[in-house]
Amino acid sequence: MKKQLVLFLSLISVGALANEIQGTLMLKGSLKTNIMVNGVKTVCKFKVEKVKNLLEEDSFGNPGYSARVQLSLDGRDIERGIKVKLDKDLTVTNLHLDKNLRQVKDFEYFSTAENVKVTIDEEGRIVSTSFPFQQQIIQCNF
Repeated sequence: MKKQLVLFLSLISVGALANEIQGTLMLKGSLKTNIMVNGVKTVCKFKVEKVKNLLEEDSFGNPGYSARVQLSLDGRDIERGIKVKLDKDLTVTNLHLDKNLRQVKDFEYFSTAENVKVTIDEEGRIVSTSFPFQQQIIQCNF
């Protein structure tokens, strides 16, 4: 009986540890990088204005966070008459819904409405963002 109780308690503790997060917050600031969009050299800018606690928890008790961000593309090829322009203000969150289970992910923020994904590193710095633009997915790596 004691062995069964110990086995049961160890299984519960392993399940609880499997969903533990570090609680990494996205850092405020701005980044830019050069990318090619439709054959045009384009500047991709990403700015984090405000990060706040959602005052909501996932299914495991981890707090969710949202970030107010600005995303922009700016490029022009005068010879071919092609202009690349995008400006978006949006909110991204790290509280994901996966198989009817709310789960906070440390390194992934997203916006369902705009289909924007943001990846951060262990220190909260922006690593990359991806988003739709003119029937394609743009990837900006910083």
